[in-house]
Amino acid sequence: MANVIKGVFPEPTKPTPSTEDKPIPSYILNISITFSDPLIWRRVQVPGNYSLAQLHDVIQQAMGWSDSHVHQFLVGKISYEPTIKSNKPRESKRFDEDKYQLHTLEEGMQFMFSYIYDAGEGWEHEIHLEEVVSPEKELKYPILLAGKQACPPEEVGDVHEYNQLVTAFETPESSNHHSLAELSGNPDFNPAYFNLDAAKKLVCKV
Repeated sequence: MANVIKGVFPEPTKPTPSTEDKPIPSYILNISITFSDPLIWRRVQVPGNYSLAQLHDVIQQAMGWSDSHVHQFLVGKISYEPTIKSNKPRESKRFDEDKYQLHTLEEGMQFMFSYIYDAGEGWEHEIHLEEVVSPEKELKYPILLAGKQACPPEEVGDVHEYNQLVTAFETPESSNHHSLAELSGNPDFNPAYFNLDAAKKLVCKV
């Protein structure tokens, strides 16, 4: 069960403005839902000048989420979230995900990189930096390279509940055999099916 990261963290390195004479690499990231079984994963290539906020959009489209819950990133030891304007004092010091580009966080990405969707309950995604791609040819938009397994229905509480439902789905005599289809609203829902071509079209528009 994922928990919201709270507390005061050390100030991260300030983002360095990108310049035309400084080529920026792109990154191949493997994104998987922690503890999913079978593993639910996507591999994407993302421009290095994309912010964490843009990466959030990429993950949502690649996985198949509906962006209807709160989220946060953990890069290195720093928590990044959308900035919410408020006059109320906060217990934690939050860093705005929209202000930090991936290439400024490369060191932290190699140490620890995760994305939590529906924080406090649902879905923790482990992000593994597989490759830093030389900027010989500029990447202008993200590319979905591969993936396996369907995105869980949003109505499922967390990955552990989902794993139980998948087991029931594969056991016709189970009393919960039809639960996944009912929760997804799709009578043909198949936890093993992922439409790579359809997801590619969505990701490249981010």
